[in-house]
Amino acid sequence: MNRWLHAVLFFLFGFHHFEESFGRPNILVILSDDQRADHLRVNGHPVLQTPNLDILAGEGMNFRNAFASSTACTPNRTCILTGQYERKHGVNFNSGSSLKEEAWERTYPMLLKKAGYYVGYVGKNHTPIGKSGQGVGYQSGVMDSSFNYWYGNHNHSTFYPKNKFPIYRNARVNTQVEIFTEGALNFLSEQNGFTGASEFLKSRPLDKPFCLLVNLNVPHNKGTSTMRLLPKDPELYKSAYRDQIEDLPIPSTYLAEDEIKRPKLPGNVYNGQYIGSYNYVKNRADLRERMVRVCQTVEGVDRMVGSLLAKLKQDGVADNTVTFFTSDHGIQHGEHGLGGKVLLYEESLRVPMIVHDPRIPKVSRGGQSVELVLSIDLAPTILELAELPVDDEMQGMSLIPLMHEKSIDWRHDFFAENLFTGQNYPRIEAVREKELKYIRYFSRSHRIPYRKLLLSSIEGEPPIFEELYDLSKDPHEKKNLVVEKNYRMDLIRMRKRCQELVFQAKGSDMYPKTWPYTK
Repeated sequence: MNRWLHAVLFFLFGFHHFEESFGRPNILVILSDDQRADHLRVNGHPVLQTPNLDILAGEGMNFRNAFASSTACTPNRTCILTGQYERKHGVNFNSGSSLKEEAWERTYPMLLKKAGYYVGYVGKNHTPIGKSGQGVGYQSGVMDSSFNYWYGNHNHSTFYPKNKFPIYRNARVNTQVEIFTEGALNFLSEQNGFTGASEFLKSRPLDKPFCLLVNLNVPHNKGTSTMRLLPKDPELYKSAYRDQIEDLPIPSTYLAEDEIKRPKLPGNVYNGQYIGSYNYVKNRADLRERMVRVCQTVEGVDRMVGSLLAKLKQDGVADNTVTFFTSDHGIQHGEHGLGGKVLLYEESLRVPMIVHDPRIPKVSRGGQSVELVLSIDLAPTILELAELPVDDEMQGMSLIPLMHEKSIDWRHDFFAENLFTGQNYPRIEAVREKELKYIRYFSRSHRIPYRKLLLSSIEGEPPIFEELYDLSKDPHEKKNLVVEKNYRMDLIRMRKRCQELVFQAKGSDMYPKTWPYTK
């Protein structure tokens, strides 16, 4: 439909009513990086200011028991796109693999594009995709060219993306969140007034529903550690929260490096040595400085959310746009003396998740669901919202019944895993119920090739260490109950359930649909 006809319809009926005539809603997905579930004001943070996300939660559904099934960037960002567990999609930092085009075409943004959506991508990508004459994975160009609108980068964006990625160099601003905000607003704009505009950066057409993915690289270390408090930085990133630094909460189970008497995990399971990126947890002063920067960047993301929502309202499409906000995973901030992520404790496993659908009756808005929901649930939810069939390769569940507060037989437990064997991390599998969590660890000495690693526990490799926690009594996972007689039957049941769930997560394919490559 041409713009002249649209203008006439706008004049006669109003943009809002015309957009609704499309039937299918627009989709906005905002993904932060390393943001813990408790780093939102609406989720109980005592200092952090997130007014726009709080409003979004107050008018949508706030999922208070949301989790990542893999607690690292690359695997779980791929989980979100595919709606699959890592055990099935087969992509991680150590996998040496790139999603094949046939797998990429079955991700939710590509299925939406095939169904007529105009799809855009802004910000960080950490999923290697495709194979071409240019290379494999990030070098292939497959992902970049797949979107109608691409304003992104592969790997970490850093706080000042212009210094690393030419695509951002014509932006009017210099800091990551603000550059991505500019790119997202350009996508939403009717007129293309973007300074960095090119044939690949055309604003959305007005005769199609759209799906926009905005992917942040904050409050991840690569964003927060590269902040320089430069004169031209927004004041938010120079002064905010510094007068409250002593009020920023330190975890109740925090242990500085010199306070660790007995490591949380035995040395043969995990040696406790992590990369320098996480050294800030070793003492309280550095941790508090990092907390300042986390709060600053999360508030920056919140302001971005506010700008995008205001733009949707200004253009008359807010009432037909469903907004998702979540993070790829959480992170340890010194709990039990641990830094980093991938360990399947609550701090790394939990994520914020808000879904706002303005078309839902007011009586069902502003709810808080305590059901166990996962990152892999986003893809089937989005497809169902778009009135499309959920791809049969997807393993998640649509959140729509929960958004409408319908009574439904939901999952009672879920499977989580860490298959990243770099940075001294062990291989880990877990089952989490609402009250109990079982975690098992496998030998670090067995450096199994990734493809065989996908099958190792399925084929009977025994764990070398186990943990069992009663979260109803011990939410901070202080006491391992594996040797407690009163929990013996629970332990046996959870062991069996873990084996069942790893089979389900793997699916029927022997190997994932991936290209091998060497980084």
